[in-house]
Amino acid sequence: MLDLIGKIPVSGELRIVIAIATIIVVTLIAAVLSRVILAIIVKQLTSRTKNDLDDRLLSVVRSHVYYVIILIGLASLFDYLDMITDDLVPKLFSTVDGIIWVVGVSIGVSMIIRLISAVLQWYGEVVASRTETDLDDEFVPLLDRVLKIIVVVLGLLIVLDHFGVDIMGLVAVLGVGSLAVALAAQETIANMIGGFVIMIDRPFRQGDRVRLNDGTVCIVNQIGIRSTKFLTFDNTLIIIPNADLMKSTIHNLTYPQPQVRVRVEVGIGYDSDINTVRTMMLDEADKHPAVLKEPDPSFFFLEFGDSALNVSLRCRVSDISEQFRTASELREQILNRFRAENIEIPFPQRVISMVDGNTLPSLPAKADQLQTDSGIAQHRGQIAPDIDDDDDGGGID
Repeated sequence: MLDLIGKIPVSGELRIVIAIATIIVVTLIAAVLSRVILAIIVKQLTSRTKNDLDDRLLSVVRSHVYYVIILIGLASLFDYLDMITDDLVPKLFSTVDGIIWVVGVSIGVSMIIRLISAVLQWYGEVVASRTETDLDDEFVPLLDRVLKIIVVVLGLLIVLDHFGVDIMGLVAVLGVGSLAVALAAQETIANMIGGFVIMIDRPFRQGDRVRLNDGTVCIVNQIGIRSTKFLTFDNTLIIIPNADLMKSTIHNLTYPQPQVRVRVEVGIGYDSDINTVRTMMLDEADKHPAVLKEPDPSFFFLEFGDSALNVSLRCRVSDISEQFRTASELREQILNRFRAENIEIPFPQRVISMVDGNTLPSLPAKADQLQTDSGIAQHRGQIAPDIDDDDDGGGID
């Protein structure tokens, strides 16, 4: 194009003005046409496809192609000015060229990063949501971060190479430096490796309810590269390094099956009919909408207690979030049913017999016999009186 401008039969100064105006006009026309072509023609083609991945990619490309064309026009303009000035201001144009190069690489890096994010976001929303496993749902954000870091590093290396920096020497220096950093950041690297192992081995998933080593029951909130975050029922966040998680025992309460057991234990009076109680408790379990029919609720006679017959109702609910609420509602139902059917729920009782001191037998001669008799009295549920050894002949305190 500049050769054609040079053949125009006009003066030198006017030719320069025409060349500058031509570069600017052509650049603006190309930028506008690129938007029109991408917005109308290409969009009509992509609208015929079944998925919207191409629409997302087109949106990213359209917003960057415009600036790329403008940048190419500026580079052409300054190259022309550099050519016609006969190296009068070489430092200025070299500086401008470096700035344009950095901006161009930045635009390219930004476009690639956004394209990667668009593809991975589409995969997470469309493909990963249909799979049975949640591994891809958790691995996609990690892959997005790693790819972005790689693209940024490559862009930085391209810029340094343009300015004449020895990349191979820099890589060697970075290798030695990375070794020193690795030795100084052993715990951080161990946590990162632990994060990868957790995401691959999947001892727990995001949203699972787990019990930590100290007995805290919480929900897995986020699995990160360095640490894993757990949300407690008090709405507080517990952050544990992944390396520590790899060394500890975690009880997963929702894996491999989300069903959990609900247990309701109660004591009934010794004069209650055990078969009637069994029928009542199983009937109340069948009435509750959250109790699963498979497996069937079960009734167990646990033991003969000191004051009651201890029985238990066992059933299952579909999710651990229903466990405590269902257990509470079943207790209320059973309590109301027992009261309506006059089933006693006894409280602990003790019978204390007071013995008159005048009727006490003579004291045993040996201390061991006294201990034996005291043990027999305690076994019978009696409280042996204290014997006063004053001179008044054995009164009772």
